[in-house]
Amino acid sequence: MRSKVFLLLAALGCALTGPSPARAAPARVRVGTNRALGTVTPYVGTGKGFFAARGIALETVDFQDGSTLMEAFAAGQIDIALVGISPSAIWQARGVPLKVVAAANGGGHVLLTRADSGLASLADLRGRKVATPRPGTVVDTLFRAHVARELAGLDPEKDLTIIPGLAPADMPAALLVSREVDAAMTWEPFASQAEAQFRTARVLFDAAAEWRKTHPGGALYPTNVVIARQDFIDRRPDDLRAFLAAYDETVRFMNDRPEEANGLIAREVKLDASTVAAARRRIDYTTRVDVAAALQTLRWSKDLGYLKALPAEAALFDLRYLPPAGGAR
Repeated sequence: MRSKVFLLLAALGCALTGPSPARAAPARVRVGTNRALGTVTPYVGTGKGFFAARGIALETVDFQDGSTLMEAFAAGQIDIALVGISPSAIWQARGVPLKVVAAANGGGHVLLTRADSGLASLADLRGRKVATPRPGTVVDTLFRAHVARELAGLDPEKDLTIIPGLAPADMPAALLVSREVDAAMTWEPFASQAEAQFRTARVLFDAAAEWRKTHPGGALYPTNVVIARQDFIDRRPDDLRAFLAAYDETVRFMNDRPEEANGLIAREVKLDASTVAAARRRIDYTTRVDVAAALQTLRWSKDLGYLKALPAEAALFDLRYLPPAGGAR
């Protein structure tokens, strides 16, 4: 008798409350990256389940280089991208509707030379051959406008022989094996890899170390940022907030638990965890955009003619969708 009462009450309860509401389907967000040390965050966050926990079905697309990534972004094939601050401003100036919505990482650039190169200072670069990556990148503008012009007092077009477009993986061989160049402007983790593999590798200039001398305790100069298409921002602001909340949580995890994070990063970028740990001495992960520092780096692009004018702050940055400060560093 008692069991029949329980069954009747249960049935009555179901009739009154109705069926349980169905859970909303996860929001599909397409993000582009190149699975590099500074842009590996989406892979780490996916592996930790941070995006899924916030209702984001993250579709991460891996591109071989920044140009291909930005072409896909401009064509609307991805919603969000992790890319250099300089290409972001350059492509926006070309008419691609985008905004910087968060930072990704800072620092990491190193000018390498050989122990027997005879280069003891930046001024010694006069008349030498220097390998650099593709023109217009953060690395290229940093070297030409800041290192060569501002610090060494050299005209990069007249006083140096620049070998542009060299892949970072090929720079150590060109510098230390075939000796085709006297120095190479590279970035992490390639700098730490070269130092570990070649006894003759020497650091002539460490951009992160120099930045910390004038910015003690602060974030490093911006390198990569998170950009979003304007139509994605306008049509799906809640999905952007959820993405950035998970992204912020991922960065906090990477900073607060570096040993565990280094293992995950190493697996994603196919490096030893020890190399990742060494490389992280020269980079930082952050979601907070130092707008003044970002505009300072963009002045290098303007000085070199890649940008006709510096973008207005409101035109390039839209930081309203980040979680409140005090989370990710």
